[in-house]
Amino acid sequence: MSKIRVGIAGYGNIGRGVETALSRAEDMEIVGVFTRRDPASVKTVTGVKVYRLDDAEDMRNDIDVM
Repeated sequence: MSKIRVGIAGYGNIGRGVETALSRAEDMEIVGVFTRRDPASVKTVTGVKVYRLDDAEDMRNDIDVM
């Protein structure tokens, strides 16, 4: 069974909580965090890659749910 590929939109308190919860889910994989801020300024808890929010459209084939 393949993992569900998840993108996280926004990285405030809720985004960090979602990242932490998903990192414990064996059937899900975090593709990336998408933010309006400068991606270089965002440090994630699990080290997942951070993208500009506009990049989500280009990655739509790599993400199952956002």
